[in-house]
Amino acid sequence: MGIGKRSIRATLIEDGFNCTPGEWKPKCSPCPPGSFGDSVNGCLPCPAGIFFYVYSGGFYQDDFGRLKCKICNNGTFVNHPEGKSIDTCELCPEGTNLTRHAGHRACFCKMNYSRTDRFEGCSLCLEKGLNCSQDYKSLQTGYYWNWSFPGANAVAYSNFVLHLQNDALQFNASSKQYTYKIPKVHECPQRHSCENQGSSTAENITGNCKYGYRGWLCSKCQSRFYSILNICLPCPDKVWIILELIAILLIGIGLYVFILWQNRRHEKSNRNKRSLVDRISSQMKIVLGFYQVVGELFESFHDITWVGPLKLLGELIALLKVNVLRVIIRPHCYSEKLKINAKIQFIISLSFPLVMFVCFVSFYHIWKLYLKYRFRNATIHVCEKLKNLREKLYTYFLLLLFITYPPTCDVIFRLYPGACKTFYIYEKDTTVNITLLRSDFDLDCEKLKNYQIFAYVATVIYVVLFPFVLLLLLRKYRIKILYNEFDDGNSNSTEDQPENTVSERSHLINDKSEESDFPIWIKFLCENYKPRFWYWEIIELARKVTQTVLVTLLGIENAHTKLLTIGISVLFLTLHAKLSPMTSHFEQRLQMFSLTAIFINVLIASVPIPQDYQAPVSTILILMNMIIFWL
Repeated sequence: MGIGKRSIRATLIEDGFNCTPGEWKPKCSPCPPGSFGDSVNGCLPCPAGIFFYVYSGGFYQDDFGRLKCKICNNGTFVNHPEGKSIDTCELCPEGTNLTRHAGHRACFCKMNYSRTDRFEGCSLCLEKGLNCSQDYKSLQTGYYWNWSFPGANAVAYSNFVLHLQNDALQFNASSKQYTYKIPKVHECPQRHSCENQGSSTAENITGNCKYGYRGWLCSKCQSRFYSILNICLPCPDKVWIILELIAILLIGIGLYVFILWQNRRHEKSNRNKRSLVDRISSQMKIVLGFYQVVGELFESFHDITWVGPLKLLGELIALLKVNVLRVIIRPHCYSEKLKINAKIQFIISLSFPLVMFVCFVSFYHIWKLYLKYRFRNATIHVCEKLKNLREKLYTYFLLLLFITYPPTCDVIFRLYPGACKTFYIYEKDTTVNITLLRSDFDLDCEKLKNYQIFAYVATVIYVVLFPFVLLLLLRKYRIKILYNEFDDGNSNSTEDQPENTVSERSHLINDKSEESDFPIWIKFLCENYKPRFWYWEIIELARKVTQTVLVTLLGIENAHTKLLTIGISVLFLTLHAKLSPMTSHFEQRLQMFSLTAIFINVLIASVPIPQDYQAPVSTILILMNMIIFWL
């Protein structure tokens, strides 16, 4: 009998009845209007409701004992549970697609519209970088948002997306809407670093960085990766790093021996001609100055993947930018504790001149004691050797300062308050924001006040004072040269003077013969320029620093940066074409080519390039920039 009762109950439930246990037998009644029989659980309300299991809207039922709910017309839905007639189907809210059936929601959103409530309207996605093709907001490749700030809830949004993707009869009522804030979308400096693989799924709705990248805007490198022009590359094995260091050290020693050999050879030959070392150093000044500017530009606006042979070119550009720590030594590849950030770079850059000065002074005094001991009875010989040593040390010290001047200035400027960038976390809400250092998004500018004060002091002592002192030294020796030339001109009238006067005059001229040219330790600044343009290298220093500081402080995306950088390049191109300040025609053309290349780099940065053409254009641009190295 019990089996028969269960069979009758099951049959009635399958036919659209709702059966409840009675005292002796089940009580069954047909499903009322607004509900339907699901053949297992009895009568269930037609879509939409607010119970623990909520049934979404687009359905109603106006008959008794039905197994299915009737479907509302396209563009209408039932906002409340148990719709009992077609009159309960109301027009879908604003922003929804009225040409489709509502499904288990208040109609699907239009294309490029999104919602935060399953049964409310949809709003237009205005932010660039959003994918709103599935009723909710997700990230496109090349964009970033951060859910870790107060006001946002990544878990709640993930649950909302998960249940919104599931257009089924039953879903969790707690996930039918998202009541928190959605973060603002920011464009990544390197679009490929913000990969956002699977970002349209609930599991990866917060987005993700490409392998090897991390941090704000995916701009930093993960462990075991190092950066070349803001591109993260895997660290090589330590054996290869050591071999690279040994090879570079041997090349440096070989270059030094070659310079010594050429200098001695030049001293024995005609000293009035420019030596091979002088010509090479003059051309390297142009090449080095070019890459110090271009390297800064590449870090700022080029979206390039440095793979294959381009990886070597990127390393060369970064190396010529005098980024030795990051490119050659790569300390973070040895240990995570040795990572170099903007603060450490600032300390190292300011300490370098002081350390070099102490090393050179210490070496001089040690060598002086050695010479005095070895040549105890030859004071004149010791003085001559010490004089030659001083000249060499002056030359090396000044040359190192000259080479490192633009990158050191860049490091100083990167800590300026103007080099910080404020990011607003939520759209139309300026109360929640974060200010980060543009060159290192790991550093909060609010914690850099002391460093910024030291940066101002370093600007006065180093950035301004160093070229000013060089200019004064060049002017001092230029005046001496002019005085000696004037003195030599007057010596032509000595033929009519008494013999003793002529002899005395000749003695004075011989004493001043060594002052007829710039000292060797400062000569490299002006020896490739015509005599009347002895100051031109200082102007070039100012140009390089100005172009890099504009990019550092304002960013290449700033209109003033583009305008001024292009204007400076055009101005110097015009001056070089009109004045031709260099003695060598080849060096003159090389300098003009470098200025033209800088102009083209900034010009391309000013013009939007379609995504499909970015890779070939960037590759061609790199190769063009490398031509100057091989010239």
